[in-house]
Amino acid sequence: MNDDGRRATRMRDRAPGAAVMEQVVRLQTQAPPRSALARALGTRPIAADAAPWYAGALGEREVGALLDRLPEGWSVFHAVPVGTKPDATGAVADVDHIVVGPPGVFVVNTKHHRGQRVWVGERAVLVAGQKQPYLRNSDLEASRVRGVLAQAGIAAPVTAVVALVGTREVTVRQQPRRVLVIRAEGLVRWLTRRPAVLDAATTAAVARLFDDPSTWRPVPSPADTVAADTAAVGAVAADTAERFASIEREVRNAQLVRFGWGVAVALGAVAVALPVFAVLTR
Repeated sequence: MNDDGRRATRMRDRAPGAAVMEQVVRLQTQAPPRSALARALGTRPIAADAAPWYAGALGEREVGALLDRLPEGWSVFHAVPVGTKPDATGAVADVDHIVVGPPGVFVVNTKHHRGQRVWVGERAVLVAGQKQPYLRNSDLEASRVRGVLAQAGIAAPVTAVVALVGTREVTVRQQPRRVLVIRAEGLVRWLTRRPAVLDAATTAAVARLFDDPSTWRPVPSPADTVAADTAAVGAVAADTAERFASIEREVRNAQLVRFGWGVAVALGAVAVALPVFAVLTR
């Protein structure tokens, strides 16, 4: 998105997490405002239905920052729309990140599981003991990208990747055959160590294809134009990234308030305990 609100002319201009940030803003706009008491207590400002999207946006931005470290000769595209119709939540299916380089094309699905234990097997990924559909979904996204390449007559290998963000522990019993599951912090190192299979001309052709918005969706989404949801957002800044940043500030402020209350309670407990301790030790 350009600063003046015009539709981006290149897919590479889309910010990491653009689609999920849009969802967070939309859901937060629909949520009732926090009461004065909730603000005073530091109650978490993220609405329940927006919370998974918020975590997802943070994860995608973290992976996006990591992918910025790729050397020259690589191209990265974020929040690439591959769906045609909104789902029940109003979201259109998108690929979190598509990476193009000499080793081929990598379709990266970011999963943010702060502090969770993840188990990876040949046919399943479990988070905190619960099976997740990550392998199937990632394989489907990779298939869609393969279809785009095939339609353009370009031969390039496509690898599906699940990048885990913030996990406490990852146990890989066996890597799935069709999808790589990896900690996000190891992704760039893994990518740059893959053998080159595409020449410079093919790599550039794939990047040009993916950079064209018409490759992915013939009509703009609310993420592509500010005018579509300015009225709903009201006084919040027009740009989605700015609105999301405003929500982030609310979250940080609430965390500081809760921390302040925690310190106050701890100091109060000490103030009460000291006289009692003094009496008991006379």
